Amino acid sequence: MGTRNARIGLAALGSLLAALAVTAPAQAAPGGAGAGCKPSIQVLERLSPAEDPHPSPWVRRTQVSAIAPGPSRLAVGMSGMKAVYWIGTRVFAVPMPADAGPGALTDVNRSGLMVGKVLTSEGSKAFSYRHGDSAITLLPGGGAAYGVNDHGVIVGNVWDAAQNRTIAREWSGTRIRRELPAPAGYLIHFMSGINNAGQAVGNGETSEPLPGTQIWITPGLHWSADPRTAPRVLRPADDTGDRYVTRGIDESGRIVGYQKQASADGSEIAVMWNRPDGPPVYAPWAPGAMGGTFEAVSPNTHVAVGLAEFRYDSPPPADSPDARAQYWTGSGPMRVLPGLAPSRFTAAFAVTDDDRVGGAALDADGRVQPVIWTCAAKQAFVLPEAPAEKG
Repeated sequence: MGTRNARIGLAALGSLLAALAVTAPAQAAPGGAGAGCKPSIQVLERLSPAEDPHPSPWVRRTQVSAIAPGPSRLAVGMSGMKAVYWIGTRVFAVPMPADAGPGALTDVNRSGLMVGKVLTSEGSKAFSYRHGDSAITLLPGGGAAYGVNDHGVIVGNVWDAAQNRTIAREWSGTRIRRELPAPAGYLIHFMSGINNAGQAVGNGETSEPLPGTQIWITPGLHWSADPRTAPRVLRPADDTGDRYVTRGIDESGRIVGYQKQASADGSEIAVMWNRPDGPPVYAPWAPGAMGGTFEAVSPNTHVAVGLAEFRYDSPPPADSPDARAQYWTGSGPMRVLPGLAPSRFTAAFAVTDDDRVGGAALDADGRVQPVIWTCAAKQAFVLPEAPAEKG
């Protein structure tokens, strides 16, 4: 197992999003969106009906990656490895340079500012975009943008060949706001996100292996909004060889991600840090799962979503996808979200305070569809325990 390195009219929408920019998000109970919420699985449009030759929840080509806060119905992600966004279920391609290759939108804020990355003839480029713009806005000195908060502060990174290291940066508009330093003795891998308080999270590793070993420590990293505060290495930072990956941070500073074990099977365990200076909280596995990840956390309601992975003997039992979108409120059992067809995988990469979950699902014809689960708490369920083997 492994990660398998692998969001109407133009003027009306612009006015609506601008008004929403100063609206504070409503507080809600974990895992709920109100009694009037109607559960559904919304299947969003794709750019083309072309088939994914190797559909997989880990090799990602089409998915919802983030959903704008508030009622704008704007979501972002990719379709066929092209950067796209949706208004409702309608898909829009981001206008790209002529030399553009694969790309993706990775995040969107309350006012509709989207950020992402695209491969060009000059390498990977970080960019921002708003609905109706004629072209993307390249971010100076950026290779990829991974997060944007409601104040318009963007975080991302770039590979600097001259220095042989990855540099993490913040932007405000088209201006580099600051470089995010690595903790002493560490290098930066990639950034994960930023909250409205200006706290950023990312991932790194020690600059050298531990003495006498070939083991690098690979922890999550946290930066305060105060540039005078040194970046923090999330616990644990030990010599087990396990890798820790951050994926998002909420408004209270809660961070989510996963631990990739150094064992032969490389199992993953979904992890939550309730405070940047606190210990990791290991989430329960979904019944029958062999591991799982957290890929996103809601801004204020403490809901984390991701993937649960399964392995089966042959023949597998009925309705047995190799991955399911998982949903956790911070306590109780791990729940999963329903799919578009039996035995077809689901995956979750975004979650909002009003209980929408964005991701991807394989349909009955074997096509990967970008989807949004509405009222996800009403749809999430606990899988039955696998029957015990007879002795």
